[in-house]
Amino acid sequence: MIPAYLTIDDVPTMRNGKIVDYLFAKQIKATMFCWGEFLEKNFEGAVYALQHGMILQNHSYSHPHFSEITFEQACAEIEKNEELIKKAYSLANIERPFKMFRFPYGDQGGENAEKIQNYLRQNGFVTLANSHISPKSYARCGIGAEQLKKVDTMWTFDFQEYCIRPGNDFTIENSLANVQFAFGDVVKTVPDDCRAPEGTEAEEIIIIHDHVETEENAAGYFERLIDELLKRDILFVPPAV
Repeated sequence: MIPAYLTIDDVPTMRNGKIVDYLFAKQIKATMFCWGEFLEKNFEGAVYALQHGMILQNHSYSHPHFSEITFEQACAEIEKNEELIKKAYSLANIERPFKMFRFPYGDQGGENAEKIQNYLRQNGFVTLANSHISPKSYARCGIGAEQLKKVDTMWTFDFQEYCIRPGNDFTIENSLANVQFAFGDVVKTVPDDCRAPEGTEAEEIIIIHDHVETEENAAGYFERLIDELLKRDILFVPPAV
């Protein structure tokens, strides 16, 4: 068994409910990083996700490259989305368990990187518990060992399914090959209960995206890719800090 966190970026789109239903049936509790402009237009989807056990967190308001904006703009991006996330939790009548932030594109802010990390710390942001996540796992995605000391939430495995677009040679088969390269051959059928045993510490952080464009070019991509992980005895750990 490989215990892992499941994280989903760019929620909530109009197909987010389908993703939530799939995860709920599999008893997978995911961390969903909200793109504020999408959240602002789809509070109903956000509330539905919360009511079905998902955790909503901050992915900025307009999804910019943080190295291309000022420190003040970076703070505003985070704070504007924080207000929307607070509203979603309030509408769902659910208490937010903790505050997390993920940079769009993994762009940690360039010359403002350390100032943003300090801002996140000072404002109560935390990262997923990572005591069992190794530098080697981060290195798979080109992320340095220093990430273990940072406050934002990165990842150790990326399907890269967002590259599935017209005119791009990248297909879902490439995403499946990424799974095989990282985790080996298929060894089992998909289990009904996809949770790791209680108390298990995560060793991987999986990233996948909620993109309508990907669904249009590879129908059922989300379920198919997560099932491929499950066949390799990856089981999911609830978000924890």
